[in-house]
Amino acid sequence: MACLPFTSPIKFITSLLPASGLRLSTIAICPLNISANFLALTTPPISGETTNISGNFCLYISATSRGKELKLFFDNEPVVISLGMTGCFKNFQKRGYKNKHWKHGHIRFRMSDNSWFCWSDVRRFGKSISTNWNPNRGPDVFDEEKAFREHIMDNLHHRDFLKPAHTAIMNQKWFNGMGNYLRAEILGKWDKNPFQPLKKLINKPFLDHVVQQIHDSYRLGGGELYSWMNENKSHQDQAFHSWMQFYGKTQKMTDSQGRTFWYAKKWHKALKIL
Repeated sequence: MACLPFTSPIKFITSLLPASGLRLSTIAICPLNISANFLALTTPPISGETTNISGNFCLYISATSRGKELKLFFDNEPVVISLGMTGCFKNFQKRGYKNKHWKHGHIRFRMSDNSWFCWSDVRRFGKSISTNWNPNRGPDVFDEEKAFREHIMDNLHHRDFLKPAHTAIMNQKWFNGMGNYLRAEILGKWDKNPFQPLKKLINKPFLDHVVQQIHDSYRLGGGELYSWMNENKSHQDQAFHSWMQFYGKTQKMTDSQGRTFWYAKKWHKALKIL
């Protein structure tokens, strides 16, 4: 049950940044892992395996998210990152190759308190994109909810919304941050035929439902899935798995993009007429 990191885990990662006031003391580059583009986007550019930060060059890390993208700020210099299927950022004290996040680190930041802030990616699909958000992705549900709703309602005439709901809702142009399990839970809990054109489902109550489900997944901490392991999980983890009623638990099919979609068995006949 693999799925891309979607909007809730990306949003959650921003809360795991190093404590306010810590600055970078060392940047350790892993040449085989790191996207070269990341180095070019930093100011001043980072090069070599290890860069010691000293003098007037004192970097502080902050971040924000938009859908499936994460924007890291080094002081005021932004770098937008797509985390891929298994990418994440982790804070830890003990380094070494017994620590999987150290082992699979694209880039490792040692902070001024000697803790490490690491961009880890087992499958190495993550990449640094640019200094700005991807213009082909729609507004963010969390921080741009009004724009998110208007962007969809004002464009319902677009041919994308004539596609089956289970396919169209994965289009990042309209539903930025939508991932596989969110698709299953949103469409499953709406309890309407997920194989009919998405346009027939969309109205204000449906968008209310979409927003609520995404906020619920974030409130419950993102849970733990095959390719995104939430190591900061707590008692909320069980609540998250109880919240998931369709993903990995019901009828399944493979969509046109090769992704698994989970749906209520009663809609199986509707699938046959697609």
